[in-house]
Amino acid sequence: MTSITECGLQRAALCVAVVAAAVALAACDRVGGGLGTQAAVPAVASTAETDFDTLVAACTQSLAGRERTVQPDNEGQWTQTGYSPAQVQREVTRTESPITPHVGKIVVKDNVAQASAGSQAQAAAITLTPAHLRSNRTHTFVYSFDGQRWRWNNGLRLTKTPPQNDETTPLSLADVAADKGLAGCLPR
Repeated sequence: MTSITECGLQRAALCVAVVAAAVALAACDRVGGGLGTQAAVPAVASTAETDFDTLVAACTQSLAGRERTVQPDNEGQWTQTGYSPAQVQREVTRTESPITPHVGKIVVKDNVAQASAGSQAQAAAITLTPAHLRSNRTHTFVYSFDGQRWRWNNGLRLTKTPPQNDETTPLSLADVAADKGLAGCLPR
């Protein structure tokens, strides 16, 4: 038989073990699991911001690498097409969603200039100036961050051509991937 004193000691030992386990679980909770994830939120936000900055830099570099082209057109002429340096703007917003904790947007503004001539050599020799401006374009790309990586959601191109109405065109993932300058704006 156990005495009352032995039962009290066993209960005290059990209480100490329960309290120690509770303290250990609370410490784990503060480090990055469970309900108290204050330490994990800045880490995810930092990763999201850093990864998005990398995506914006790749997009900017890809757009800067665009070169003018000289191609035949349907009217027997040769057309030179060039682009202005692109203005790239970024925006990252934190959401309340645990599935998509961040959304991002890249807005690219650039101009397209074109000039035509009777031969390929003549078209290539033309120096494009603001007088050759064909259109102003704004590309808007929307992304979501799932806590691990950025994903491309959708895109839109707004084209303003001086004597015409503005034209808005949805851009599919295939459209963006196929465009040499815009392909760098897709997450890797």
